[in-house]
Amino acid sequence: MLTVLMATYNGAATLPEVLRAYTALARPAGGWRLVIADNGSSDATAEVIAAFQGRLPLSTLHVARRGKNAALNAALELVLRQRGDGQELLVFTDDDAIPQVDWLRRLQHCAARQPGHALFGGAIVPAWRLPPAPWLLARTPAGLTWGLTERGLPDGPIYPGLVWGANMAARRRIFADGLRFDDSIGPNGASYAMGGEVNFNLRLAQAGHLAWFCPQACVAHIIRAHQVAVPWVLRRAWLHGRGRFRQQTDSTVPRWMLGRFLRDSIGWLGAWLRRDREHMFVRRWELANIAGYCQEAWQKAWQNRVRRPARILITSYSGELGGMELRMAQEARMLDGAGYHSLLALRRFAGFDRWAQGLRARQVRISVYQPPLFIEHWPWRRLNLLRARLTGAWRLRRYRADLVHVAFCWTAYGASILWQASRCRLPAVVSVHNAFPLEPFSAWQRPLLATAMQCVKGVYAVSPSALQHFMDLYRDMLAPGTRLAVIPNGVDTDLFTVSDERRRLAREQLGLPQDALVLGSVARLSPQKRPEALLAMFLRLRPRFPGLYLVLAGTGPLEAALRLQVQAAGADGQVIFTGYQARIELLMPAFDLHLLLSRNEGFGIATIEAMACGVPAVGTDVPGTHDILHDCAGGLLLPLADELAACESVASLLQDAPRRAQMALAARREAEQRYSMPRLERQLRQFYAGLV
Repeated sequence: MLTVLMATYNGAATLPEVLRAYTALARPAGGWRLVIADNGSSDATAEVIAAFQGRLPLSTLHVARRGKNAALNAALELVLRQRGDGQELLVFTDDDAIPQVDWLRRLQHCAARQPGHALFGGAIVPAWRLPPAPWLLARTPAGLTWGLTERGLPDGPIYPGLVWGANMAARRRIFADGLRFDDSIGPNGASYAMGGEVNFNLRLAQAGHLAWFCPQACVAHIIRAHQVAVPWVLRRAWLHGRGRFRQQTDSTVPRWMLGRFLRDSIGWLGAWLRRDREHMFVRRWELANIAGYCQEAWQKAWQNRVRRPARILITSYSGELGGMELRMAQEARMLDGAGYHSLLALRRFAGFDRWAQGLRARQVRISVYQPPLFIEHWPWRRLNLLRARLTGAWRLRRYRADLVHVAFCWTAYGASILWQASRCRLPAVVSVHNAFPLEPFSAWQRPLLATAMQCVKGVYAVSPSALQHFMDLYRDMLAPGTRLAVIPNGVDTDLFTVSDERRRLAREQLGLPQDALVLGSVARLSPQKRPEALLAMFLRLRPRFPGLYLVLAGTGPLEAALRLQVQAAGADGQVIFTGYQARIELLMPAFDLHLLLSRNEGFGIATIEAMACGVPAVGTDVPGTHDILHDCAGGLLLPLADELAACESVASLLQDAPRRAQMALAARREAEQRYSMPRLERQLRQFYAGLV
């Protein structure tokens, strides 16, 4: 199947003609689909797209963050979450490019003939709304200005910088490796640096991927009347100059360019004296291009001179060490690697000092921050609000943060800190780590929460369900332009690996027979994770599988009660409590199945860690876990409310070793493709860009 990806912003003027052409496309082998990323359009774009919903294999997503490349990256994330062959073609085009009837078939045929190539470009011809003056057409670089390909380019290898964004295709596998469009380049408002697709294609070439040109795969680029006016063409030259600088490794203006600027200035003056309009235009084009280049270079030099790393304070209401806290520490390290200055500041909890000591050994800055809580806690709320008004600003400002990141583990947990950031006029982002219930806020909380949300510039959640639940609660309190994203938790696939040796050693250290069947769960022993339900399932399965063991890795308030139940059942030797494990990657390979029977989840880091170790992941069908496992060949969802059915599903897996082996391979593959650390780091960089 071919997937066509299109970003649009206020495309209502051209989309009807473009989409009508799509309805006449010849169907390629295996079919095709169209994904349109609406980049915050304010015209009738949504209505136009809706009119074609029943006529095209069309899906739409709305991307709040402005910029064509940001929209394309969001569309890519949507497509890559669905299964596909690595050789599958992803075709990129524009909302003003009219395809010929055989366009997709031609691209598909070309890719089939050239299996060693990863990037394919097609012909782009003009569809003039108003033909330009002949002299202007002759003197204007048509590719740089209007995105048109050169006439007569043969079918064959091509320099990747000559593949334009209105008609290009790439194999899915290159995106599975983590490559994305640079969202700091390309269309983004009135002023931007051109060259987003060229930048992407050159990075492809640097990675060893080859490009091929297919002139038979053709689209017609609609060029509107204002786009053939001289001022518009000269502005394009300036934008191209800005983008040209972005492609360079040197951050200075070369001397030859200053000499060229002088020669072109003199040349323009001579043409003006001769009243030679054409040569005046040529010189003005060159001068505009150089001006764009120099402006970008000088702006970069000035930023390097005066800018200090932006300081990001990562904080939350935190009561214990769990997945959210681990994610916050991960993010601190990644932000430092991206050039920010991060600081982790949390309340004390059991085990905080030991955890903080380990983080400091890895150069993570962490401190204790315990502001008064007046939104989360009802008792003493008025006194705590008074304390916050008197001392809260001082407590927060001492960190000298440029942006405050508040992690929400539950409905309003963290909102008191967000309220304080709003009073200090500090921009903030919120990360959502759970799927919250839709509970009404009290008359005390609502006005305070409305004040707190005024400073929020962006919200990301670890799963689509978590974001949806958060928005259901807070949508009316957030500004319309708030950046929204889903950034799943990540797993270090170099640390969590499939290893027969680790499996042997882990079972040896736990005192387990090498041929035993082992159920494992890495989770807090708290009501949310329902370890008592897991123990009950194990006790039901035990008579049918005499060699079955259960390993509970974690601590929590239910541990004492669970130990008593194990003793009462006479299963002391078959249920192992490991306590907190710092090196969980050395323990997980011992499991045959990893189970997480939570009553609610934001995401569940342990699930993807198990998958990375080649352990099939089993979890209850609740938001968060559902987002990971609903289309996962390496996992299985269980009904939350039907314990007998859940038990039977696990029993069938325990009886079917070949099925578990297939799931183990798929689990590892999906962990690498969807949840690797490079992917997480790239998504975080994109989210924070421009917010600080």
